[in-house]
Amino acid sequence: MASLKKKIEKAHSRTLTPRQMTFARHIVEGIYSNAESARKAGYKTSLAQEHASRLLNGRDYPHVLEYIQEMRDERERRYGVSTIGQLQRLHQLSEGAEEAGQFSAAINAEKIRSALGGLTVDRREQTHTIDTMSRDEIVGRLADLQKKFPQAFVIDAEFKDVTDVKGTRGELLEHDKAELTSEGISDTD
Repeated sequence: MASLKKKIEKAHSRTLTPRQMTFARHIVEGIYSNAESARKAGYKTSLAQEHASRLLNGRDYPHVLEYIQEMRDERERRYGVSTIGQLQRLHQLSEGAEEAGQFSAAINAEKIRSALGGLTVDRREQTHTIDTMSRDEIVGRLADLQKKFPQAFVIDAEFKDVTDVKGTRGELLEHDKAELTSEGISDTD
């Protein structure tokens, strides 16, 4: 890749920046949209679509477009994989699966085919971020939610802490079971 980079830079008298090279790699992978590829390469989120458009238009950054094409050609030579070839193969697999009554497999092949052809983009978002939050961040977030939705934090009931009532296998201990039963609480509650 270093020799490819130097060859293109020399031909265009322009330098390929690390961002441009990362953008090109994401474009060649074909997993992300153009704007997402720009974001992943480090371009500002609010301007990602504009940067992607300028990087791919062939006028503003012809060396980037040539780098992308050379990477695609290299990938095709190395792996014997081309976009057209993959599209044809997925079409054949989809038809075969449909004829065999395997509609789920046919749908999956068509989904992959449409993504490869650039018709769709898989946009999954990570919405459960609590695993990545520190204890202080969680406490702060809960405090914010309590201020915003105080009604959700009102508990209008009497309760008793029975944290240590259960034994090692989760059963109620006999002396605690008797105490709870006398208070009208059964071990099936």
